[in-house]
Amino acid sequence: MYKVVSRLPGWPAFRLVLCGAFVVLFHSQVLATQSVVLAWTPSSSANVVGYKIYYGMASHNYGSSVTAGKTNTATISGLADGVTYYFAATSFDSTGVQSPSSNEAIYVVPSAAAKLTAFPAPVGRFAFSISGISGYQYVVQSSTNLINWVSVQTNTAPFMFTNTSAIKLPRCFYRTYYLAP
Repeated sequence: MYKVVSRLPGWPAFRLVLCGAFVVLFHSQVLATQSVVLAWTPSSSANVVGYKIYYGMASHNYGSSVTAGKTNTATISGLADGVTYYFAATSFDSTGVQSPSSNEAIYVVPSAAAKLTAFPAPVGRFAFSISGISGYQYVVQSSTNLINWVSVQTNTAPFMFTNTSAIKLPRCFYRTYYLAP
């Protein structure tokens, strides 16, 4: 599954894998940031006292890092929606000497933004579907002037919204945002 490119004697290779993602969501006026949990097989070397996780937005070009103690997981926070991140890890001993980098793991942060898709509705009604992160709550708001917004429905994605009184309005605008869990 993963290939170790190089390894120094005495430094067992370990594998870096994406273990799952935990999402931290905020109201739509604030940029959403997300986190990912990385997990690896710990080194069998008695000299290892911790791990350093390197990450960035370009393959093998890591601009950030976090240090993990003698554990086999690390949470990387502050990741932007829709961005691809690349990760590699090293183990280190008590003098700070690091092993060669692990294989590279790649993670695309899912976007929390909802997608609105209109679909045909009977005369006098307007309908659309809302997709986003499945299981998260989204609020649909409407406005006739793009200034004053009224919440008209809260539901769990994915769902459909129908305005049954659309015929009474000369124009109506819609937007949605997600609620923090």
